[in-house]
Amino acid sequence: MSMAVWAGRLLFALVWGAMLANLIWPFPGKGFALFLILMMVLIAVHLLQLLMFVTVYKEHILWRRGDYWQIVIFGIIGWLAIVQSQPQRQPK
Repeated sequence: MSMAVWAGRLLFALVWGAMLANLIWPFPGKGFALFLILMMVLIAVHLLQLLMFVTVYKEHILWRRGDYWQIVIFGIIGWLAIVQSQPQRQPK
């Protein structure tokens, strides 16, 4: 599963790269508006995922500060990475 997580991170890095490239160098025609809307939807969905995961699993998972950002940036792939790393984490 580790390879799937890294492949998912790479895919999301490409998606975020396209979204941010649209902000720096606007795409021609209606592409700019489309990618802007897609970026807002992506951010909203990932924030909704973060809200769901934190409210349901707050007591069951050892959370670190970077875990929140991992879910915001990578979505479900970030969640899989957090779950995968749980056996190596030590409670404080």
